[in-house]
Amino acid sequence: MSDSAPKATIAVLERNRVVGQRIARVMSAAAGMQDVPVASDPAELRDRLSERPLLLGCDAADLELALEWAAERYPSLHLLVWTSGSTDAVLHAALKEPRLSSIVGWPSFASMPRPWEIALAVRRILKPLALPPRLSDLLSWGATIVKWRPRTSEDRDRTVAEVAHWAERAGAPARVAERLAALAHELLMNAMYDAPIDGRGRPRYTHDRRRDLVLEESEIPTLRLGTDGAHLALQAHDPFGGLRRHHVFEGITRGLSARAADASRGDVLDTSRGGAGLGMLKIYAAGAVLVIDVAPTSSTMVTSFWDLDVNPREFRSLPASLHFFERSTSTVETLERPGW
Repeated sequence: MSDSAPKATIAVLERNRVVGQRIARVMSAAAGMQDVPVASDPAELRDRLSERPLLLGCDAADLELALEWAAERYPSLHLLVWTSGSTDAVLHAALKEPRLSSIVGWPSFASMPRPWEIALAVRRILKPLALPPRLSDLLSWGATIVKWRPRTSEDRDRTVAEVAHWAERAGAPARVAERLAALAHELLMNAMYDAPIDGRGRPRYTHDRRRDLVLEESEIPTLRLGTDGAHLALQAHDPFGGLRRHHVFEGITRGLSARAADASRGDVLDTSRGGAGLGMLKIYAAGAVLVIDVAPTSSTMVTSFWDLDVNPREFRSLPASLHFFERSTSTVETLERPGW
């Protein structure tokens, strides 16, 4: 490669070159066909990077090096990390490094990490102010979406029951449908009781999550259940945008630490801030992929994806993905390519 050749702003560090090339093709397509070099040797890859690279994709085996590059060498670098093993170490690293917000669980039976996840992470990282994709865009063409807008506690309970019904109609086993219903209840409790705030930013209903509730029109959340026949997706959206990155990663890592210490279930749940972090580990571990997209003060969207073709027993041994994206002009450097 000549010294005059343009340097890359996106790159892949992957020891399996075939896998790396597959991932690089997806990253390039999601980044407007930018050049995405692949290397297994860090020194070789560093020679091909610009002085201010934007995104590095790598396996968790190279996490320590990637974190060192982000902290000491490339202040503009964001990290996308995949793993077919435990995600615990990556989650703990993400708690400390805000530029690591996409952790991709790689199913052992797949030839590469899920391409749509890689593409989503690249687009959301490089275009941080863009609106998030619609739920139907994240499922295969022809998907069906069912929508609810529960206003009262009675609406919530009816919605939860209907989620279980439609999940079974979509092909989910009864136990999976029950788990989806439980997740719907958890998401709606957060969206209905914990998200609403008054004009001074104070929580309106968090103090009593057992009371019967009637929300104002501007407070009503939206719940969606989508399926394309191979996957199910459950998405909760509230119009407040109060969920913060540290609530997510602190809740999950605290739960992981408590679980590792054989703590009781009550210790696993993060109750330090009402329901804002309550059960975050439970929400994360419920599905195969968790995507959280926040526009501070205006929108929180939490989406859990499930694979209908994976046996529930096998599912428990697979690593779960987590993506956290925040649309905030005050903390984001412009990363978009001119004319893209």
